[in-house]
Amino acid sequence: MLNDRENILNALREKPLKVSEVTRRANIVNEETCQSLLLKMRDEGLVKFDIHKGRWVIG
Repeated sequence: MLNDRENILNALREKPLKVSEVTRRANIVNEETCQSLLLKMRDEGLVKFDIHKGRWVIG
């Protein structure tokens, strides 16, 4: 799980991405798993969600 979090952060360092793009770049099996990790990371302040563009960015 820690490795998935690092992969998500690495994917988002390049540019803001949609959930499906993050899932592919971070090499996570399931999009729902990726979404739940992103939400946990948002609660921790590591990432933010741009509601107008529908993309995740590093916070």
